[in-house]
Parts: sequence; C-alpha cells; structure tokens
Amino acid sequence: MSQDSKAPCIAVIGPANAGKTTLLDQLDEKLKPLLDSVLVIKGNPDGTGRYMYHAPDLRKEPDFKKSVKGVWGSGTIDRICEWTIHGRRNLSLALLDFGGRHDDETAAGNARMLQACSHYLLVSRDGDTAGATFWDQVGSSHNLIRVGWMRSLPRGGQIPGVLNSQGDIEAMFQVDVPPGNPINDLSLEPLVTALCSMSRAPDLTPYVNLHQSGDWRISQIADVAGQAPKITELATRTGVVVLGGAAPIWAYLAGLRCALSARPDARVFFFDPHQPERLVEIPACPGPSVNAFPNDALRISWRDQDGRSVLHLEISTADKFLPPAAAQNLAGAPPPPTAPSDDVAICGVGPTWLYGTYARWLIAAGARSLASWDGRTKGFVQVWMG
Repeated sequence: MSQDSKAPCIAVIGPANAGKTTLLDQLDEKLKPLLDSVLVIKGNPDGTGRYMYHAPDLRKEPDFKKSVKGVWGSGTIDRICEWTIHGRRNLSLALLDFGGRHDDETAAGNARMLQACSHYLLVSRDGDTAGATFWDQVGSSHNLIRVGWMRSLPRGGQIPGVLNSQGDIEAMFQVDVPPGNPINDLSLEPLVTALCSMSRAPDLTPYVNLHQSGDWRISQIADVAGQAPKITELATRTGVVVLGGAAPIWAYLAGLRCALSARPDARVFFFDPHQPERLVEIPACPGPSVNAFPNDALRISWRDQDGRSVLHLEISTADKFLPPAAAQNLAGAPPPPTAPSDDVAICGVGPTWLYGTYARWLIAAGARSLASWDGRTKGFVQVWMG
C-alpha cells in the first residue's frame, strides 16, 4: 500500500500535562457520530481504555491504576508502530496519543513512532511558548504536516474560543471537562471538521457493525441494538459471524451470545484494526493453536465479588500490551480453572477479543449467567442468562 493510500494518522504532541489525552477523549466522542472507523492509539504504556474520562474518580484507586499502567519495554515501540501502520491500513483516520517526553533517551523511539504518522496536532498549555515551540519543531523536523495548535486552559478559567478556523486550526479548550459538558464544543468544531475532511474510505471488511452514533444502552443488549436478526441469520445460514465497530466490550459479548444462541458451533470473529489480519477468531474451546500463546503474557484468577465469581484478566507484560501472537493463537490462552459458581463475570483491562474468548469458554463450561465489568458505570453489565 502506498503512503498516499493509507489513512491519515495525526500524532497529538506537546509537553507533558498539556491536556493531550483530555483533548483526544473529547475528540473521540465527537468523531464517533461522524466516522465509524476512527482509531485512537495510545502512544505510551499508560493504559488503553477511556476509563479516566468516563469515570475520573478511578484515578484515586491505586489498585486500578496499577492494573492499567505499564512501563516501557523492549517491544513497546514496535507494538505502537505496528498498531499505527495497521490502523492506517484498516480505517478512515488514526490519532496517536503521544507522550510528553523528548530527550536523548526517548528521541530515537519517538522518531520511529512519528515516522509512522502523516500529520501532527500541537497541544500546549496557554502561555507555554517555549514548550509549544520545542514540540512544533519536533513535529516539523519529521516532515509531518501540522493540522493545528490547541492551547489548553484550566477548568473554570478563561472561556475557550477559536483563534483561527481556516487551514492551520488554532483554538483554546478547557481541560478536565466531564462528558456531556458543552463548554469546548465551539472551539473543537473547526478541528473536528478538518479531521473529518482528511479521512478516507477504509478498506472494505464486511462485518456486523456494532457502532452507533450515540452511546450504547444496557437496554439494547437483548436485541444487540437491533442487529440480532442479522446475526442470527448469518449464524444459521453460513455458520460465520464477524462483529466490528466501535462499541463497548459488553456489546460485543451480546453479539457473541446472539450468534451462539442461534448456532453453538458458529465461527465468530471480532474485527480489530490493530491486527495485521484484521479479524480475530474467538475459539470455541481451549486447545492447540498454530503457534504457542505468548508465555507469561497473561494471568487469570477467580475472586468473589457482588455475589458472583469474577474471572480477573491481568496482562503481565511490562507495558501491559499483549504481544501480536496472542490474537492469532487464542486457543492456547490459559484455560480458566473451574468456576466457583455458575454466576460468572469477567473483569480486567484487555482487548475485546480476549473477553470474547473467556466468555465463550465460560458459557461452554456451563456458566448460568455472564456479566462484564464496565468502566463507565464501575459495575458489572449482565450479558448472558442461561
């Protein structure tokens, strides 16, 4: 694939604590209704979920932070570059959440990640001219095209506003704004418009699209947000169901439940734009895989919580990233020990397809009900009732 045929990837760069992740969280929410194939890539091992945006008080829980935050490892740069390359191949637009450190120790790795991108968006605290100038030079020195400059303001202070809405976007936004607060809407509008205009038609991968313009509601689990007839028809007629699109983990598990209810031996795949093969098959049971599942990459354990047996998934690599071989060798993942009870749940930070694998295995082992932990509500969402 030529450079021109790839989707754009915008590296969101700037000094540490400038508000880059805050901005990306808000951009992600605003882009979802407009583009169903946008990928936000975490460019450092600080955790890949949106938990801190939707449930900011989780920052105060040391056990949670410890479970999601990793450290740089020997393969971390490789993983981030691979995700960026695959995301640009598979989707319409990618955004890379870049770290705020650039020195002799990090410059080489930063250069590799920036070389996988096409554009950059500069983010700095309002008034930090030196930090903005430094990172602007970093972006331009890697031959990336600047999309704009967003200046962050403390929450409750100066009112955000647009400084330039044409070409190179310039605007001010407030940090730490909770979901649903419209204070940054006008200042983000030109940037959202510019990003949408840059997006391209993604390579076609047929799947049942679980993406919705609004948030998924728990009440939609029963009919998989209206997709149950299509999933049932595919499972019954072809024996193969592919699920994709931006949606909560429990929405994917609802789709999996629907497919297996129609045909227990159905082959089910989850679309993952991070992966070179795009599709990850959810194995029916533990067993031999093409290659070995990465040793010591995953730990699983049971605990009792809220009246159910909870299977805790813990990625045990230094950076909390699963090696690429994991997705293609899921049948070789550690099999779950016998559940202490028939009412089970899954929690932990991990990719959708890892949840799907253990959900399928637990149901096949006789679980009466299945729930999935949800970071937004900080509770379990019931997906399956036998």
